[in-house]
Amino acid sequence: MKMVYCTCNVSVLEDLKGLLDNNNIRDYQVIERVTAKNKTGVPRFDTPVWPGYNSSVIMQISEEDKIHKLIEAIREFNRNVLHEDELVTVCTWKLEDYFYE
Repeated sequence: MKMVYCTCNVSVLEDLKGLLDNNNIRDYQVIERVTAKNKTGVPRFDTPVWPGYNSSVIMQISEEDKIHKLIEAIREFNRNVLHEDELVTVCTWKLEDYFYE
C-alpha cells in the first residue's frame, strides 16, 4: 500500500479529481487551501502580493497498477497544460498501516 500525495493549482483541482474518477480511485481526501512556493511558477500564498493557492489530494492505494496508471495520467495531463502554474505534482511513499474502523 502507498500514500499518494498530489498538489495542484486550485484552477485544475476539478481536472485532477476527474483523473481520479477515470482511474477508479474512490478513497481520497482533499485539502482545499494550501499555500505554496513551487519549483516553477509564481508562489501562491493567497495574499495581494502572491494571489492564489494550491489544493492537495491525498490517497491511500493498495493496487500498484492503479498507482502507475494514475501517475501516467498525471504525466499526460502535465504534458498538455497551457501554463506551468497548472502542473500537478505527485509523490508516493510506502504506507505501513492504514485502517478504517
